[in-house]
Amino acid sequence: MANVTPRPYRTSDLKTRISNLAQTSVYQVKLQPPAAVFNFLRENGREFDYGRQGEDLELLCKSAVLPGSASATHDVTNDYAGVSEKMVYRRMYDGTMDLSFLVDHDYNVIEFFEGWIDYITRVGVDQNRNMYKSRYANYRMSYPNDYRSEVYLTKFEKDVPFAGSRAARFVDPKQLQYTFVGAFPESIASTPVSYEGSSLLECNVTMSYIRYVRERKSVPVATTSANFDLVNNLFNFFF
Repeated sequence: MANVTPRPYRTSDLKTRISNLAQTSVYQVKLQPPAAVFNFLRENGREFDYGRQGEDLELLCKSAVLPGSASATHDVTNDYAGVSEKMVYRRMYDGTMDLSFLVDHDYNVIEFFEGWIDYITRVGVDQNRNMYKSRYANYRMSYPNDYRSEVYLTKFEKDVPFAGSRAARFVDPKQLQYTFVGAFPESIASTPVSYEGSSLLECNVTMSYIRYVRERKSVPVATTSANFDLVNNLFNFFF
């Protein structure tokens, strides 16, 4: 049996043991839309090179949320002792993830997520865009397997070895990586604009997913600590 007797600590010991606390401001979101989405955007005159513009979009992710889950239970009564106990029969996931992006000058963030939803609802295919401008429109959805993909959220700290560094080969996995299975943009929140004052435009997206998988991994981080300091300083300046 574990020892539950209270133990006194020196202040110096406490400072040492709790000095390395995780920060909320160091993370990376990786989006991996299906190739069909990019083909759709290209066919409709909206060229989007994810290799070039996608990393910028990911760096503009102002906030994300580490996911949660719960156990679905039912009550079981023991016929002999009359004791009621809870038994778990499945794991329940939140099912949605909120992401907030700063919008770039070329509106690539808005075009990207609106284009993904356009592909889901087939807006712009076979001249449907003009039809959608009328009062009446027929909806013909894409197949889920065609628009669902994976989204990755990696949580790490500032001391993580970055991709390509020699130190990255000699450390144990420290990052937490969440893989969101079967993800797609469920909604894009309305964003107010106003002549009364000016602030940075944001795009708030809710991603739907089936489940998530959490792993300890050494994930290549495609930036440097200097980049994160720059982004953090930018946030601090404007917010």
